[in-house]
Parts: sequence; C-alpha cells; structure tokens
Amino acid sequence: MTAEIAILNRTAVALSADSVVTLVGAQSAKTYDSAEKIFQLSRFQPIGLMIYNNALFMNAPLEVLVRRFRETLTSNQFKELVQVWPAFETFLVQFKHEEVDRIDHFIGMLGAELKELHSALITFMLMSITRRGRKPDMRKWFLEKIAERSAVALERPLKGDFLADITLEQFAGAFGEATKKSAGQWLNSTPVVVDDDLVQALCGMMLNIIRSDQRSGAYTGFVFAGFGWDEIFPTLLSIELDGVYFDRTRTMNRQFIDIDRRGETAAVIPFAQKDMPERFIFGIDHLFEETLEKSVEEIVSQVVSQAGKTFTKKAAGDVRAAAVKEYRAGVERLKQRSETALKTVVNHMAKKELGELAYSLVELTSHKRRYSTDMETVGGPIDVAILTRNEGFIWVRRKHYFDAAMNPQYTHQHS
Repeated sequence: MTAEIAILNRTAVALSADSVVTLVGAQSAKTYDSAEKIFQLSRFQPIGLMIYNNALFMNAPLEVLVRRFRETLTSNQFKELVQVWPAFETFLVQFKHEEVDRIDHFIGMLGAELKELHSALITFMLMSITRRGRKPDMRKWFLEKIAERSAVALERPLKGDFLADITLEQFAGAFGEATKKSAGQWLNSTPVVVDDDLVQALCGMMLNIIRSDQRSGAYTGFVFAGFGWDEIFPTLLSIELDGVYFDRTRTMNRQFIDIDRRGETAAVIPFAQKDMPERFIFGIDHLFEETLEKSVEEIVSQVVSQAGKTFTKKAAGDVRAAAVKEYRAGVERLKQRSETALKTVVNHMAKKELGELAYSLVELTSHKRRYSTDMETVGGPIDVAILTRNEGFIWVRRKHYFDAAMNPQYTHQHS
C-alpha cells in the first residue's frame, strides 16, 4: 500500500508520496522502500501523475508505461487537464500485450471468488457429515451459492452500464476456458464436478461482478494534477482502473477538483491509506467514525430494550434510525468545520508551505505505521513535487537509486 497527498490552491499543486511497495505472497509479505509513485507526465505542460495500489498494468510496470506515454507527447496538446485521462486510457488499452496479460486480472478476481466459495463449501461438507438422514446435494448447494453471489453483484451496478451490451455467451467465449481451469484447481478435492453448466454459472456470476462497483485487490489508482494550457488555476482528476475487458477500461471512484476564484479555492485530498490525513483534515478517520456509529446504535438499542413495552417494534426501529441519522449529521458538521478551517489556511499558503504540508501528512502516516503493531506499509523516502503554471513541474524532494554527484550527465540531460 501507500500514502499519497495532493494539496491545491490557486497558486500551485503539491504532490507527495512515500516509497514503500508491498509484495504479497501465498504465506508472507515483504516491503521495499524504492517505488516511484510520482511522475512528470509531460515535458511541455505542468502536469503530474501519482499512482497507488497496483504498480503493474497487464504485467508491465506502470513507471515504464508512463514514461513511454510521455515520449508520445510532443506539444501543449491538453487544453484542459480532464483531456489527459482519455489520451492515457487509449494508450494503455492499445499498448502491446499478450492474451495471458489481458486475462490475468480476470483470473485474479475469479480466484478471490472461488476461494470464498470453496471455503463455504468445505464448511458445509464438514457440517453435513454430522447430520443424520439423507445427505445434501453438494452440487445443488454450490450452484445456489453462485446464484446468491451473482444476485448481490446485480444490486450494485457500476456507473455507465459497463459491458451492458456483452451477452453471457460472448463473455463465456472469452473467459470460459480460464474459468474452467481455475474452477478445476479449486474444486478438484470436492464432490462438485466442474462441467459446462457449472462453468456457465460461474461465468454469469463473474459477468455480474465485473459489471458491479466491486473493486478488486488489483486496481490501480491514478491521480492527474496540474494545468491545461487554457487553465489559470490548477485542477485534479483521480480515477481507479480495475481491469480491461473487451478493450474497455473498468473504472470507478472518479473525483474531480477544479480550483477557481470563488467556490472551491483550496483542497487537501488523501489517497490510498487515508486514516492519519483524515484525522488531520476532518478530526476523525472513516474507520473510527464507523466504529462510533455502531456504538451509538448499540447504546440506543440497549436503552430501547430496557424500556420494555414502552416502544413497539416499529417505534424502536424508528428511534434507532433517528439516532444514527442525527449522529451522522453531527459528525458531518464537525468534519466540515474542521476541513473548512484547514482550507482557509491552505488557500493562502505559498508554494514552499504547500510542499511542507504535503510531506508532513505522508510522514505522519509513515510514523503511525512504524510506531504501532501495524505492518509498515507506508515509509521510506518521501517524494514531493510542486506544479505551477509558470515554473512547471518542480521536484522538491526526490529519491534516486544512484548518487547524483557521481552521475553529472543525468542532471545535464534532465535539466
């Protein structure tokens, strides 16, 4: 994982990111503190890019692809920052790759689902051993679980009707063989036989999941920030890419920040691991907020239950709902007040202070991970870049895997 911060006001954008990359294996995880997560996206315009979570796209390192994309840019071709993503998206989809690279993301998503289904099946099998009488139909039970999972996905459609025109037959034609192979590996020690009907059911489930807003563990977050040549003030566009299917990118969680004279004149936006920046910005992080909400609901439930017959069942439910609603509204007011106070200060910060604040928020997250029982998924050197309309993309802090003093040609070539 990682921690990244973008801070914008009407003068500049500050981008900051740590350097830790986590490699997760079957039974262990290892971290390295040498990952590059901030990039100068164009040599002709002040546009930067941060990436988080998955640093690969179709098995190619994104740092290679980003630099390759930068080589294709030959002029001030982006009038507005929002035009960068369509161009970059097209570049990624058209980048040369093999069939196995295209299908790897699907196999990962399918594997996560099969792992859950397999675990539930084993539990059901063990429970059925102790039962007397007629043994249950494992295959029928398994198909019912697939149908239940598929129904849950249908209730959470992805915006834009992703793959709405793709039929189950088309999907099974593209991913049926991979589905059959993966299912065979997971179910080879169970009574459930992997036949064409089961493969078809799994393909239907996966099509609904891919059409849903469920994010896999292999998504990549992209944060574009800077200035189009027609923009006086900076803008930011963040988007999460979670696979490519039928030459279409599966994207979600799009966020757009447009700094202007009035309205939104400053913004502080955390990405990836947000807990410590959220505490600094809002006074509370989302996990703590959810825990408090559950506590409020439990306390109200206890009070209602102790009141005996004073409340009907419906009235008790209404009281709980009203208490949670009021809690959420109160917390939202406190968060908004805290954020507004911070934005008021950020609005008038000079470029140097923007960079220092961005650095401090990432460093705060790093210290939290280091001095706790959590795994150190944030740390290492912290990179900071400042983007302005006049000076362009400026590195304030940047790590190198080499000694810059021993490589003067690098400074000359990249000045």
